[in-house]
Formats: sequence, structure tokens, C-alpha cells
Amino acid sequence: MDEITQQAMANIKVVLQSFLPAPSSDIEQSLVLLPSRVKPTGLGGYVGVNVGPDASLFGRLIEADIEVMVVSSDGPGLLSQAVSDCTQAMLSQTRTTLRGNGVFSIELDHLTDIARSGTGNNTVDIRTLVFKIVFEFIPIPAVDEGNIETIVQNSELGHAEGKAAFFNLNFAGVNAAGDDPLSHFDFFDDPDVVSASPVGQWEFDPQMGYLEQINNVRGGASSATNPKKAGAQALVLQDGSPYLSKNLIVKAELESADVDGIGFVFRWLDDNNFYLFVMSARNDYNLLAKKVAGNYEFLQSGGLNEATGYSINEKIVARLSIENQNFSVYLNDKFVVSGEDNSISEPGRVGFLTHRNSAARFYNIELIDFTV
Repeated sequence: MDEITQQAMANIKVVLQSFLPAPSSDIEQSLVLLPSRVKPTGLGGYVGVNVGPDASLFGRLIEADIEVMVVSSDGPGLLSQAVSDCTQAMLSQTRTTLRGNGVFSIELDHLTDIARSGTGNNTVDIRTLVFKIVFEFIPIPAVDEGNIETIVQNSELGHAEGKAAFFNLNFAGVNAAGDDPLSHFDFFDDPDVVSASPVGQWEFDPQMGYLEQINNVRGGASSATNPKKAGAQALVLQDGSPYLSKNLIVKAELESADVDGIGFVFRWLDDNNFYLFVMSARNDYNLLAKKVAGNYEFLQSGGLNEATGYSINEKIVARLSIENQNFSVYLNDKFVVSGEDNSISEPGRVGFLTHRNSAARFYNIELIDFTV
């Protein structure tokens, strides 16, 4: 077990123990954490940059079982109450408390049967609660790393299988140079939008410096119960040709004055085969999904976080890391969702996506292509 994972396990154990009610003279509690899956966050573990001290941030995303053993020396009646108190304490934490401690989800999996141990006056009753937890741990560095720009660049490139190529479009800068930002994109509407949907309308606002999609292009529900998120798409052009990539980092500064979907498409082969990321302020979710052979589906593993969305009218730096079958998303350098899927392995196009959103705004896009 690497050092960051060891720190993560020790840290979350302290957090979970703080959730439990205080033991009494007749009740004892013990907590054991059993990890079932450990994944580096971001690209090879790199998450972002800490300021003060200035240093790279690396983290882990961990799925684990929590075993809470409750022991009563005063009969099964007191044990039942203690088990109920422990369950309520673990499951009644607020979303703010959970996210503040890096916890994405916690749920009760099962209870063991009551067991009795000992004889005579030394008899105790025992019951174990088993919870499932998904949490993230990103330790804050204690010392400054120095030249952070060089360190960050090397950290991102160090996980590429080959060379890296950089592509950057700042739409205000493009306009200032006398070029039309809209000319750097192909615009499509998903063929699966509903018949009543308007067509997409993309505009550049020279005063604000952003691209904006202003029509409520829609197909599929606004909730996360269905992965269908048919909408308006803007696909990047490089020197007039489609930008193609398999493994890359996509960064963009964006905001929305609407509460519905805004995000990216990637590995876009055609309008029936691509991956997508979309986030919703209306329903508080971040979703990675796919459209394969014309059918929208959830990823083979992960891809949905229903604990957080985004705040409207606030600029967000969204970063999507795409590495083979592994995808992860960060908003303002904070991890929000990851998933795995191998349905589409070919290089494809990349760009912006809006779903039911009539005020989706994009200020720039930066692509770091890890060429194999």
C-alpha cells in the first residue's frame, strides 16, 4: 500500500470514528476499514496545484467496507438501541459534512446476526454493521515545491505513453487577432433530440469573450436516471480539419446562466458513437455516459455523482482526463466523478455539449493530447 493510500485510510478512519456516538460503560464500539478498490485520482494520481504552499496535489479514490462492531454487556435490548444509534449517526451526516471530509457516498450494506460470547456474568452480545463507502483523499503538501509550472507540466506528461501535443483556443484572444472564434468549430445537433426541440444556435459575444449556445436543444430527461443527453455540440477544428485524439486532457473555463446540462463530448466518431460528460445544476449531478450504435448508455463502471452539480453564473474550470478506458472529471481542481468503459477505443473528435441549456457559455478550450 503506497504512502498516500495509507494516509487516506488513516484519515478516513478518524473521520468515521468522529461520526459514531460516544460509547457508554455498557457499550463498546470498534471500527475496521477494509478497502476493496483503490484508484489514483486524475491522470496517474495528479489532481491539481495547491497554493500556499505551492506544490502539486496527488490523490486517491477509494471504495471500502466499514465494519462497526457493537458490543453490549447489558443484554440484547441495549445492543439493539446502540446499533440503531450507530446506524443513524453514520447515515444522517449532511452532504456538506460528507463532502468536506472527502466522502462521496456511504450506505448501510447489511447487519450480521446477534452473537453471544462468554459465560455467566461475563456474557456479551455482539452485532456488526457493514457500510459501503466511496471517498477521496488529497493530502495538502507541507512544503513549497518551488517552480510549480515546471513541476505540473512534467507531472501531467509523465503518464503519457508517447509525446504530448498542445492546442489552445482563447476565444477573446482569437477575436482580438481578427479571427472568428466560431470558425474553429463544427456545429451539430444530436439526431435524437425531440421533434419540438429548436436547432442549436452558437454565438460569440465580443464584449464578454465567450461562445454561447442560446437555444434549449433537448432530447432525454434532465435527471440522471436516463443517460440520454441529446443536445447541441460544438466540435473542435484544428487548421480547418477535425481535431482527433484518443488520450488527452480537456480543460475549459465555462459558466451557465441556465440550470441544465453543460459539458463535453469526446471520442466522437459520428453522431451515433461518442462519450459525453454533462453536469446539471437543476438536479445536482455530474454524469459520464456514452452513445454507441445510436443508443445512450451508462458506462460499464462508475460515471455518476449525484452529490453535487454546479453553481449558475459562476465561472468554472472544468478538466476532463481521458486515459484509455479511464475517464475522470475535476471542477476547479476538485474531483467530481470518474468512470471506466472500453466501448469506443478509436481516436475521435472532442468539443462542447449543451443539454436543455439556453445560456451555456465557454471562454476557452485547452487540449493536451497524449499521442501514442
